[in-house]
Amino acid sequence: MKKYNALFCNKLIDRGKILEKVVQDMGISIAEVARKTNYERTTVYRHFSKSDLDYAIILKYGKALKYDFSVQFPELLDFTSQYDAPLSDYKVITVADALKERDYWKDKYVALLERHNELLYRELGMKSK
Repeated sequence: MKKYNALFCNKLIDRGKILEKVVQDMGISIAEVARKTNYERTTVYRHFSKSDLDYAIILKYGKALKYDFSVQFPELLDFTSQYDAPLSDYKVITVADALKERDYWKDKYVALLERHNELLYRELGMKSK
């Protein structure tokens, strides 16, 4: 029952109003907020009026304004970890390695394309070139 109540309470939270209150408390003009977030001023006002403002938008405001909205929205911690975590480990490679990798995938694509064309010719009863 507690989980249901928590979910129900979250629906009552007006995310847009909280965003507006944070911006007002920071003393930043709407024009400055719009500039930092790359939104139009009218869009910023529209976000203020949206009670179910998307968490991705709230995160964008948080990054632009250097403000941690996880205080108001603890569920943002789960949301950020889901989107900020890299899908795999990245490593720095040399230009030569990048060219080898490019050639590998190009050759693989060409081989697959040739096989596909052979199958088409065979299925359609045509002679291959």
